[in-house]
Amino acid sequence: MAVWAADVGGTNIKLAIVDRGRILRMREIAANPAAGLRRAMDRIAPVWLELCAQTGIAEYAITAIGLAIPAIVAPESGKIWAVPGGKFADAPKFKLAAWIDKKFRKPAYWCNDAHAALAGEIKYGVARGVKNVGMITLGTGVGTAVVMRGNALTGTHGLAGNAGGHNTIDVGGARCRCGNIGCVETHASSWALAAQAAHSPLFSQSALAAEATITYEAVFRLAGKGDLLARQLRAQSIKIWAITAVALIHNYDPELLVIGGKIAQCADVIVPHMHKFIRAHCWAKWNVPVRPAALGNEAGIKGIAYLAAKDAKRSR
Repeated sequence: MAVWAADVGGTNIKLAIVDRGRILRMREIAANPAAGLRRAMDRIAPVWLELCAQTGIAEYAITAIGLAIPAIVAPESGKIWAVPGGKFADAPKFKLAAWIDKKFRKPAYWCNDAHAALAGEIKYGVARGVKNVGMITLGTGVGTAVVMRGNALTGTHGLAGNAGGHNTIDVGGARCRCGNIGCVETHASSWALAAQAAHSPLFSQSALAAEATITYEAVFRLAGKGDLLARQLRAQSIKIWAITAVALIHNYDPELLVIGGKIAQCADVIVPHMHKFIRAHCWAKWNVPVRPAALGNEAGIKGIAYLAAKDAKRSR
């Protein structure tokens, strides 16, 4: 059951043809979120067709379309309620279902990107067989998702379990793109990292000042070499992500926490510090293991393909 899948991130969009959990061909394109979701879909469509040509799969053999979107998505209607500031701002008004029907006339399913990533880990990855699990995705922003008793937690509008990156950790902090103040994302996300580094008095002496783009890859690499600013940023970010983990445990009582997203490539450093912080600060004194996503950066693309195929089959 071949599916066109898209994992729409704030920096890049992963596009693939996925067949029963196997990625047949995948490509990344720049997200350019300021241009909007409609423009992104106009660029996504021809890439999917190119992937078909490259794999020898006819367009009619694609049975469903799946989109993982960095947005709050209603669980039943698919209505996009909200997106982070500056990302795909047209999404709530864009008639996505009508666009897909006119362009492809195929069944389509879309949901929040963290929900898709967690679905991928439950179906194919580290959370297989787990009924109560939480996930934190570390990328351009900080996403969270929760499954309880085998069902995705969504709530009325799709917000439930999804806004861990927008919990306030600093009541005197800066205003976040979401409208809240002192959010997790304003202190420990890729989009906020460059400004944090530049405002530090250590910046001019740091090797980070010579980086063309300040990324967490650079922060972790230079921290390993002893750079003082990089070590400071790494320690602060891990602490904030660990605080987010404790909040998920307190709120949803999972039996497992999964850490995913591009930054989770540094899980060998992140996870031990998270375990230590959770043991020290979590009210629940039973062990809640924290594990890196087994699917790595492919969790979202595999998860949304699985969900889209499942929804198409159910709708027949």
